[in-house]
Order: sequence, then structure tokens, then C-alpha cells
Amino acid sequence: MTACTLRYPVAEPVQRFAILDLTEPQLHMLVAAADRGLDDLALDGDRDHETAAELASILHQAREALGQ
Repeated sequence: MTACTLRYPVAEPVQRFAILDLTEPQLHMLVAAADRGLDDLALDGDRDHETAAELASILHQAREALGQ
């Protein structure tokens, strides 16, 4: 029997995000944003802007990784 070489295209690396990497405030904001279709983040009085900025960055990176 002769050997046959199979070649597969090289896949581009995709950054993956683990839900465990999120802090609790970020997770709550993500759930709230998901309820609105991930269009924006709600900033309630008790939410800090640093958390929102971090989560907005994560969402932006995720959208880029998904090609959206």
C-alpha cells in the first residue's frame, strides 16, 4: 500500500475568551448587554466606568475575532 500525503489549510489563530476570565461586575454587565442584543452596556449608578471600559474592550475584541 502506498502512502498518501493529506494537506489541510493552515487555520488562522482565533483568540478565545473564557467566561471565567470575567469579574462578577463584568459578567453582570455582559448579561445585561446580551438582553439588549450586545449593542451597548448599561451603566447603573453602582457600576464603575473602569469595569464598563474593560468589558467594552472584551466585547470589541470578541466582535473582531468573529468578524463582526
